[in-house]
Amino acid sequence: MRSFRRFSICFLIMLSFGAQGIAQEAEEHAHASPGSEEGLGHAHMETSCSPAVAAKFDRALALLHNFWYRRALEGFQQVSNVDPECAIAYWGAAMTYNHPFWDAPSSADETAAWGLVQKGLAAKKMSPREKLYLNVVAALFKDAGAGPKAARDEGYRDAIAAAYASSSEAPARIVREATNSNCTTTLKPLKFS
Repeated sequence: MRSFRRFSICFLIMLSFGAQGIAQEAEEHAHASPGSEEGLGHAHMETSCSPAVAAKFDRALALLHNFWYRRALEGFQQVSNVDPECAIAYWGAAMTYNHPFWDAPSSADETAAWGLVQKGLAAKKMSPREKLYLNVVAALFKDAGAGPKAARDEGYRDAIAAAYASSSEAPARIVREATNSNCTTTLKPLKFS
């Protein structure tokens, strides 16, 4: 239970990792666009992808943040079909296989996620932040899920902490052990220019 709790807290840190690049706002039902799911909200991340896929990427990101994994995967796949060199679309697709609050990924899911990570790392359009995101998710699905899930979760947590500590784009927050998360890496507040 402690391991799950630690992982959950660190996963939530990762979701807020690029707070400058990701902004979410609650949408009123009356303002929802046609076809949007009620209460989904809006997410936005600056990417290296083609401007033609920006809205589709943001929609898939909002779905991911709302735990609508299957629809998010479909959205990220649409983005990568239109712009195959959009590295962050592969990150998003890989993240849809990580369900920290529900079930562990199957062997087939881990293989699929690892393949997506590899495609993302090989893509030509990638900012330094997008490379960080891909390297972090690579720790979770390394070698198609080889080794115990708990060990990979710890590697993922440590990769998040290292990326957070090294990134000038990370939010200026200190994560404390107030919730007994027992994360071993101390995160330092960062200055923004």
